[in-house]
Amino acid sequence: MLKIATAALFLLAGGASAFAQAPAPEAPKAELPALPVSSDCTFTKASVCDKDKGCNAAKELGEIDLPAHFLVHFGERVLVSVDDNGVPHLSTIYAVSGAGPQLTLQGTDGLVGWIMQISRADNDATLTSVVDDTIITAFGTCKLGH
Repeated sequence: MLKIATAALFLLAGGASAFAQAPAPEAPKAELPALPVSSDCTFTKASVCDKDKGCNAAKELGEIDLPAHFLVHFGERVLVSVDDNGVPHLSTIYAVSGAGPQLTLQGTDGLVGWIMQISRADNDATLTSVVDDTIITAFGTCKLGH
């Protein structure tokens, strides 16, 4: 029992810092294909899933009536939309990754987390956002610019 208590005190007193100083191995970084400057996306179908109510078809994507239009600007790392009142909105793209023809973008916007996947092969796109106990998934297409 004394050995366990001594070990716990050692760790609490900073004795574990020798373990924390070892550098973590870096994950291999996949090369992204050349990204376009921007992409014009239109989402025409959406579903809202609530933990208590289940999933249902939606007529809007958040506060934007369908079809919902977005601009993905890879250079500025933003996802841009305009709400039904004409007010523009920017959301920061925090990560972009690619595998085969798929591009995956991730970001957060306040309390909302989102992920978008765009197929370079057929321009299909999916956008999913999560907030509280609600998930919204939309389907559409993106025209990749130059």
